[in-house]
This record gives sequence, C-alpha cells and structure tokens, in this order.
Amino acid sequence: MEFSVFDNGSGIPRGSSFRLADLGRHGIPDSAVKQLGEGKAPRTAATKSATTLSGPDTIVGQWKDRDGWTVYMRQGYYDPVRDKGFGLTKIEQKHNLTMKAVRATTQYPRPGAAGKQKFAGYPDTWNYFTDVLHVKCSGWWIFRTCRVDKVQAVRAGVDFNAKIPMLPKGVITAYCEGVQGRCPDWVKNAINI
Repeated sequence: MEFSVFDNGSGIPRGSSFRLADLGRHGIPDSAVKQLGEGKAPRTAATKSATTLSGPDTIVGQWKDRDGWTVYMRQGYYDPVRDKGFGLTKIEQKHNLTMKAVRATTQYPRPGAAGKQKFAGYPDTWNYFTDVLHVKCSGWWIFRTCRVDKVQAVRAGVDFNAKIPMLPKGVITAYCEGVQGRCPDWVKNAINI
C-alpha cells in the first residue's frame, strides 16, 4: 500500500520505519488511518477549478499562510506555446498541482527561514518550500509498518504587492522542484490536504 502526505512539521520519521497507527499523532485524521488500514486510499475532497469565471484576475480562493498573511489565488491563465502564465490555471495545467496543494505549501512550509524566503529582487514576493512524503507500507491493518520512500520538494511563489485592482496578485506559480513540467500525481493526492 502507498500514499503521500504533506510534511506538516509533526515529525513523521524519514529515516526509519513507523507504524501506520501512529499517523494520528502526526495530524492524519483517524478516519484516514482506518481507511489506510483497510487498504483503501482515503477520499480527499476534489478541488473544482473555477472554469466559468470571467477572467484571469478573478480570485478563486484565499487563505492565511503560516504567519497569518492573506494569500490570494487567482484564476490566471496558461499559454503552453509561449510557456507563460500564472495562477491556478498554470498550476493545474503545467505543474499538475491543485489549490489545496498550494495552500498546504504556504500553511505548512519547512520550519523557520528555510520554509519562507523573499524572492531575490522582489521585496514583496515570497517563496514557500515544503516537502511531500511518499510512503510505502507492508503488513496487515493498522499494524502495517511504513517507511518514507520518496521526498518531493514543492515551491510556491506568492506576490503580496502587485495590486489587481485593490488586492495583491497572489500566487504566481507552484511546482515540484527538480521536476521538468508536471509533478507526480501522488503529490497532489496527499491524504492530509
């Protein structure tokens, strides 16, 4: 059995095995642990893309980051021929991520300065960094033994300055570091987002 989780800083072991039943101590809901114990992938709520909205500057989501700053997600656009764009459309079409994955990246970045850094040359743009852990388990029911077998770093860039018309531009992009193009599906399908 395999699944993935966004590293929320709760200390899921990366270099040693752990029991599936222990995931509850790491912020994973008991219902998800039970489903994993039964060999089922927990159901995660689908993120609907707001395709009927009027234009790229339409706000499709907002939330607070780790430090209480308001993050805005705009519909955006993506032109694959010119490889240009921003916002949710680019993130979904080019990088295979969801708004939930971006939200998790800004709410649960790596601890301290390693998780949230100013983008060089842009004083109001910040990069967030988090890790998504791919886990493999063997054994039976909640007594399964699990081990992190892959770690994928995710970066999200957020512009808190550019005003369109009265609010910051918001999320510019989010992607898997070291991956050309689309992130693996297991990143956006993490059980804790």
